[in-house]
Amino acid sequence: MKMLCVLLTWWLGLPPVTWPSQSTARIDSLRRELATAAPDTARVLLLVQLAYEHTQTDPLATIAYGKQALQLAQRLHYRRGESLALIRLGSGFREAGNYPAALQVGLQGLRLAEELREPELIGRGLNALGYLNWEQGNSRPALAYFFRAKAVAEKSKNIKLLTRIMGNIGNVYQQLHRPDSAALFSRRGYALDLANHDLVSEVGDAAMLGNIYSDMGRPALARQFYRSSIRRAQGQHITFALCRAYLGQARLWQRQPGPGPDSAVYFGRQALLAGQQSNYPKGVLDASRFLAAAFAARRDSATAFRYLALASATRDTLFSQTRMAQLQALDVNERLRQRELADQQAEATQERRQLWLLAALASAVPALVMLWRTNRHKQRANQQLNAQNAQIARQRDDLSSTLTQLKDTQAQLVQSEKMVFLGELTAGIAHELQNPLAFMKNFAEVSTLLVDDMTGDAPRPARDADQEFLLAGLKQNLQEISQHGQRATAIIAGMLAHSRNGSGPRTPIDLNALVEEYFRLAYQGLRAKDPAFHTIRTAWLAPTLGLVPAVAPDLGRVLLNLFTNAFYAVQQRGKMAGTDYISEVRVSTQRLAAGSVEIKIYDNGTGIPEAVRHNIFKPFFTTKPTNEGTGLGLSLSHDIVTKAHGGTLTVDSREGEFTEFTICLPG
Repeated sequence: MKMLCVLLTWWLGLPPVTWPSQSTARIDSLRRELATAAPDTARVLLLVQLAYEHTQTDPLATIAYGKQALQLAQRLHYRRGESLALIRLGSGFREAGNYPAALQVGLQGLRLAEELREPELIGRGLNALGYLNWEQGNSRPALAYFFRAKAVAEKSKNIKLLTRIMGNIGNVYQQLHRPDSAALFSRRGYALDLANHDLVSEVGDAAMLGNIYSDMGRPALARQFYRSSIRRAQGQHITFALCRAYLGQARLWQRQPGPGPDSAVYFGRQALLAGQQSNYPKGVLDASRFLAAAFAARRDSATAFRYLALASATRDTLFSQTRMAQLQALDVNERLRQRELADQQAEATQERRQLWLLAALASAVPALVMLWRTNRHKQRANQQLNAQNAQIARQRDDLSSTLTQLKDTQAQLVQSEKMVFLGELTAGIAHELQNPLAFMKNFAEVSTLLVDDMTGDAPRPARDADQEFLLAGLKQNLQEISQHGQRATAIIAGMLAHSRNGSGPRTPIDLNALVEEYFRLAYQGLRAKDPAFHTIRTAWLAPTLGLVPAVAPDLGRVLLNLFTNAFYAVQQRGKMAGTDYISEVRVSTQRLAAGSVEIKIYDNGTGIPEAVRHNIFKPFFTTKPTNEGTGLGLSLSHDIVTKAHGGTLTVDSREGEFTEFTICLPG
């Protein structure tokens, strides 16, 4: 099969495969140490490290070094080194396309790591098996392995391993066609790559981010990540990343008119060459399939057939019936082993419980007999007394509960009367102010029209410059009166909204549906004013939230106000920031242990200055320009949450970075 691939490469007219040089300072240093190393555990670790250094560029060398490390570790009975060698061998077999061998040695390495109870080895083994399943298209098992590895890495604070895992989870979500989740985890992984200077993971995550943004319809950003991956991978000959980035570029160009198809063919051939240079069969398969389809679209049947033949030969190498049967058998054996292990653990636990119960009973029998004899006479005398005490206690509890309910009801009635009186007073004042404000605005507008008539183009007696200046100043003053009258009208509308706060009874509502509805309405409202506005919206809503007692219209006003403020903040920061800024607004719901319900609304916008943060819930205070806010939105929201619903509304923010509002409602 390997000879067939070589012949097909010659037939396609591609340049001969050349293997990248491994004479980097790191590898040369390790080889010099190996030349003088004694056959001990240190030599095992040197061989494992050499196998790791060749994984992404020469998997055959990885396999060779891994086998040497495994044989030496077995002779020395060095079980940790044996586990490391098995995990690294699995990665070499995977990159070389031998999936059954990769699965077999990977499972052996994981079992040995679990026996040793070393978190680092367990995390590596789980990550390697997840990557193997992802390459074969087994998304769900891959995701399970990666999340198990993530939990181990987080618990042991292994940041280097967590860096790899986050990007790998993004790869799986991309395979599942979930671009939002893929972008979230891939961006986190890419940030960790840069912070920890992990070049191999960085170039792989950059190529995957290019694929994600390409699928999301953002070609400029996708091309930026592809170029970054290619530029960084070329210097270190990280050919697997070159293969993925070139193939992503090819697919991106294929969608472009004009010179797009020619550029797509060029980058497709570059991807194929990179896959062949690194003995990366999965990359060769994807690139040859793409080129076959590209030449078929150009009606070049002969070239398309040659690439299709290469793809078929590579696919037979990777997914032959024999290999797939081996994989299935290994998978079934592993599942049976895990079930048997779980059964054994359950049996051992049950046996320990039985032995503990028997021991407890054996030690308690004499004491129980003595207590039974001692308490036999007391029980009869105390039964009647206990019954009387229980009855008195029930009556006392009932009386206390009734008294508490009466006090709560009285407090609610007093508060309701106060709020009704305050609302009526506020509404009365606001209604009385509306009429003079309306007359003031109308007279200002009429006076403006009269000034326009006086200064129009019709023939008029000559005026001196002072009269013209006075008329212009008068017109400007009238316009200012009209504008401030409009602002006063908006403030009165907010006061009337305050007076209507808590008008309805609380009833059980679907809080998740209410959050989703107003999240969408707020975004559409800002998009109607600014069609060019875009942002990432993420909703993490607890599926087990259940119904929550609330006044749906009032709580909807709170959510709409907070969402609108969040979108406004990221819009304003987007106007000031450069192209690297990626805006995001998130909302999440969850039920807390105390039974209450929590809603969090987060944005990475302009933030709130610390000096004014304590004033944001005060009426008429606002950080927006004069004509863009009345300062009553957050005050009204705070009253609705705290007074009408008995909850809390808090804020956490850092200027220039983020703002997060938290609503907590009684469940």
